[in-house]
Amino acid sequence: MRLYVVCRSVGSENSKNRPDFYSKTLSLASLLRSVENVGIPARLVFANDGPIPPERLAMMSAAGEVLPIRCGSNRSSYRLVLRLPVERGWSPDDLVWFAEDDYLYTAGALSAVVAAAEKIPQADYFTLYGGQRFGEDATRRRPTYSPRQRADGDPDAVEIGRLRWYRAVSSTSTFGAWVHTIAADQRLLRSAPFVGGAFDHATCLAFQGYRPFSLRALGGEPLEPGEHSAPRRIARRVALTGLRGALNAAALARPERDRRVLVAPDPDLATHLEEGYLAPGTDWAAEARDVEEWLRGTGLPVGRR
Repeated sequence: MRLYVVCRSVGSENSKNRPDFYSKTLSLASLLRSVENVGIPARLVFANDGPIPPERLAMMSAAGEVLPIRCGSNRSSYRLVLRLPVERGWSPDDLVWFAEDDYLYTAGALSAVVAAAEKIPQADYFTLYGGQRFGEDATRRRPTYSPRQRADGDPDAVEIGRLRWYRAVSSTSTFGAWVHTIAADQRLLRSAPFVGGAFDHATCLAFQGYRPFSLRALGGEPLEPGEHSAPRRIARRVALTGLRGALNAAALARPERDRRVLVAPDPDLATHLEEGYLAPGTDWAAEARDVEEWLRGTGLPVGRR
């Protein structure tokens, strides 16, 4: 078994509220450190949408393949990299990890994914950053969520070392899967981003066979009348209703044998680097310092960008 890591990156920054220790160089270093600890052969592909600062680009070039792309949006780059496992003929029994460029990983994060893939045969998709699980009364048309977080009180959680893996509700666009699963789910995965909003959450519900959108949510959040014309508001709602309705139908039409299982560890082994969304239970500032120390030991440039 081999692990492929496909990291999407852009050189620009956005206006998200970042913690003091945040930098994309730090995020990249944490990913490289985690790959270094994986006990199976691993290959990295960096899909860079536009120019990347030289120090980060040098780190990428030293670690794997640099794949320049011109997409211009998160949705477009996401849809592009989903094609790579099929287009490149990766073995169906290999694993692929899709990474964004603003996450911080623990040293053992990706090795834990490999262990889960080996020891949880029912798992199709993997995430390292979750929290929610389905409620006991969840149905395909009404996917309720448990009031308890992660593996707390979950009798079905699978223990692997110090971790308890539970069936998760959803992931962000940073996730892993078997290559054969990505190949089989191509149409759904590449269509779902057009539903707008939290399309990653909707995608995860759909591939697990749950209805992603309630009737109230089909048309999306109303646009402000003062900022958009009435025809535009109407056109948007009509389009979203059609797209979201189609994803609902696809999810509910999935045969039981094709419903996927997404698993996550408790505690989380990675975090999105945005204040208010840091995974609980870990001192991520201390983790960042450990990553910087590791990076200094590699001889690669240490930067804050």
